[in-house]
Amino acid sequence: MELRLSKDEIIENYRDELTDAEIYAALAKVEKSEELRKELLKLSQYEVSHADFWRFIAKQANIDVSDVKPSRSTIIFSVLIRRLFGLGFLVKLRESAEVEAIRRYGDMVRRKALGPYTDRLREILLDEVAHEEVFKEEESKFEAFIENIRDAMYGMSDGLVEVLAAVAGLAPVVTNPVLITLAGLIVGTAGTLSMAVGAYMSTKAQRDIRETVLSKVDIEVENLDPEARAERVRKSLTQLGINGESADRIAADVATSVDMSKRIAEIGEIGLSKEALESPGRSALYTGLFYLIGALLVVAPFPLLGHLIGNVGSLYVSVVLVALAQAVSGLLTAISGSGKIIRTMAMNIALSLGAAAATYTIGTMAHQLLHIAIT
Repeated sequence: MELRLSKDEIIENYRDELTDAEIYAALAKVEKSEELRKELLKLSQYEVSHADFWRFIAKQANIDVSDVKPSRSTIIFSVLIRRLFGLGFLVKLRESAEVEAIRRYGDMVRRKALGPYTDRLREILLDEVAHEEVFKEEESKFEAFIENIRDAMYGMSDGLVEVLAAVAGLAPVVTNPVLITLAGLIVGTAGTLSMAVGAYMSTKAQRDIRETVLSKVDIEVENLDPEARAERVRKSLTQLGINGESADRIAADVATSVDMSKRIAEIGEIGLSKEALESPGRSALYTGLFYLIGALLVVAPFPLLGHLIGNVGSLYVSVVLVALAQAVSGLLTAISGSGKIIRTMAMNIALSLGAAAATYTIGTMAHQLLHIAIT
């Protein structure tokens, strides 16, 4: 049999399926919900059958996989994350890996990489897609949590970058750590107010526009006769991907309720309902508050450690704290958008430290070339 896969690819797929089987089994042991526990055990058995398939493929290719073991570190890490942050967080964390596996299998199916066993691989691919549906409720809970803290991460990230850049520029020039602390607090306070007002105005303007559009849809739907309202609902359902026959049947039932018809029309035509509109006050609060937290995180080492390790030493401590905070921010950002986690975390850290390095260089040049020093 001719396989269009390398030995390493076959072994990697086999190890991945073994690891996933062990992860689901381990998660089932710590899951309190009986319903979820059963689903996890079921998924573990699915993954075992997928691993059996790849062991069979390896045998056909004369590849010995008897020494291939699941990744224990991945299993332990997954259980740890589940215990610390919940199943929803873990699902989102693993989502990018799951999507990558689905893409990889999809590519193999398209190019018939497994020859006569392509149909079985297609079944495994569909299994992987179906796995995503099992955790939709847990994932939606986490996404609601992410929505609440997205403004917080945005505000904190800005606070970290701007205040770190400010104190980095002052560290080579100002000898008294108390003055650097004061300057950092002034920048942080000004930034907090600016960010909070900006977040409020931006969210308020966006909410006003969306409310106007939604109100227009509501008024139109409310004043339609039942037959026209049913047609409006049917079109909205079609836009949401529901086939014509099902849309006709649902629309006939839903059109009797004006409120339900409004909601379906809102989501189908606008893409959101009034319940999904963001609160300007909450956005301002989260953005401003966490900007201030980020600023305080940067400034804290100077009054606490400045007289012991100096301004430059305190700046190094601030840099480490900012790197850790930006790593967490990047992690949450990547998970909420199903992006590349390591790349997003690295980019957040690099941008923050790059801004600090630039202003530190300017401050150093001012000190050495212009002999500027503030005591």
